[in-house]
Amino acid sequence: MANAAKIACSIDADLLARVESIRKKTGESRSAFISRALLALTAESARTRALKRYVAAYREHPEGAEEVRAARASTRRALAALDWDTR
Repeated sequence: MANAAKIACSIDADLLARVESIRKKTGESRSAFISRALLALTAESARTRALKRYVAAYREHPEGAEEVRAARASTRRALAALDWDTR
């Protein structure tokens, strides 16, 4: 990590034991393990925010009857083009 910063934090001893068990199996350093965990947590937070924005936008502008008809027609065409006899 070219632009890494050191931090210090206190965590529960049982949590540390679980972290140590997992990171030893993966061969990661503590820093790598904690970085990966924080990346996953922040990515999940970003996905949650994006989903909330999507739902709010959909509620504000749901599809109309014409969009539903177009989607159904497109689906029928796509399904009709599939070879249903292949296994």
